[in-house]
Amino acid sequence: MKKSHLFNLIKKLTFIAVVITLIYPSYLTKISGAEEIEDLFVIYGEKERGEGQGLILQKNLLEKAPKNMSQYDMWRSLFEEDVTEEERAALALKLIDEIYPQGNPAKWDEIGGLWIPQLVPKPLAAFDALYVAVGSLLSLNNEGAAWLARSLLVQLYESRGARIYGIRTAPIEVVDIIEKLKVRAPLPPIGGWPNPKVLGRLPYARKIYGYISVDTALVHEMTFLDSLGRPRGGSGVYAWDRARGRIYNVKGGRNEDEIWPNF
Repeated sequence: MKKSHLFNLIKKLTFIAVVITLIYPSYLTKISGAEEIEDLFVIYGEKERGEGQGLILQKNLLEKAPKNMSQYDMWRSLFEEDVTEEERAALALKLIDEIYPQGNPAKWDEIGGLWIPQLVPKPLAAFDALYVAVGSLLSLNNEGAAWLARSLLVQLYESRGARIYGIRTAPIEVVDIIEKLKVRAPLPPIGGWPNPKVLGRLPYARKIYGYISVDTALVHEMTFLDSLGRPRGGSGVYAWDRARGRIYNVKGGRNEDEIWPNF
């Protein structure tokens, strides 16, 4: 056996050993009912080819994305009905490239700030960009699209804050995304596919509007945001009502009907 072939074989065997060790509890049920180790070789080969094609697709879509469009306008366009899925994917990938540091979803924790004057939190809009990108990619008839979508989700999962606020609890659209990934890019990430608690719908980000008390926010189990629009525990400057799709200013004192938006 040639040294190069032996090296590749050892490399693949090592990868498979690591995968089985780390995700074995989910392996038997997650990878298409596979019973033999050869199935992992096939899936690993598909992953290598698919990710390579996905990078080419990503480059092509970024080249098609609108130039000189503001981040806010790109985010807003993600949810317009007259945008095609290819256009939506291009917009979302462009926004990811701009809003995440170095375009890396694993750096979600480093995002902060609001778009002014619209008062839309950038950290929440970053979640929107990623999930819209993944969903749109999965609708494209391209072999690399699903693996690019998987790569984006796996990168996001590397962020501790993103896991807490954007994956463990997620809008209903994310459940459908994960189910499609299981079929089209069937190699689960380390630890297995997430099983999120469903709460609300996309988009995550909203314009901050109205006022609400800390007590009311706590009663309705809202998530507090700091002054840079980042989710946090305890109290905060803003209250994110995920279930109803609203973000409020947090105000002390008693509720006053004329300034407190109805639920």
